[in-house]
Order: sequence, then C-alpha cells, then structure tokens
Amino acid sequence: MRVKRPSRKAESGDVFGHARKLSKMLRAGLYARVSTNDQQTLAMQNRAMREYAVRRGWTIALQVREVNSGAVKREARERVLESARRREIELGEAVTIGRNRT
Repeated sequence: MRVKRPSRKAESGDVFGHARKLSKMLRAGLYARVSTNDQQTLAMQNRAMREYAVRRGWTIALQVREVNSGAVKREARERVLESARRREIELGEAVTIGRNRT
C-alpha cells in the first residue's frame, strides 16, 4: 500500500500560493464615550476595548474618554481621527452600548 506524504508546497509556509507576511504590531486608538457622567459604563467600555486589543495583539497608543451629550462637538473623537491622519495609529476602536427602549 502506498504511503501518503505531504507535498513540498505544504512545507513552504505559503498560504494559497502566497508567501506569508510577518504580522505587524498595530497601534490602536481607543475611544470611549458616554452622554452622562456614568463612570461605570465608561469603565466597562474601556475594559472591553483593552481586552479586545490585547487578544488581537495590538499596541494601545492612544486612549481617550469623553463625557458629553450628542449635540456637542466631540473633541476627543477628533483627536483619535487626527492621530490616524498623522499615522500615529493604524486603527481606531470604539464600543457602542445601546440603551434599552421598550
């Protein structure tokens, strides 16, 4: 009986015929916002974003918190966007916690 052996391509480390690129440590900007001064919700958002970033292997380069109503200009969000434009971060992360309405 003939023994099956892996092909040489399988040993090369290529994926679908393309060489693997070394993964780069991405710099993330975290943005947490609440409309009222509810520190517990703000802390939950920060914790969730930090845990997610760690699982993905990202470096947290910027973390901003904002407490204001939706009618106000969001200056902290603009800081995150400006950091992305200047290439200080490669991605931005935000968490949405919706209100329960019945």
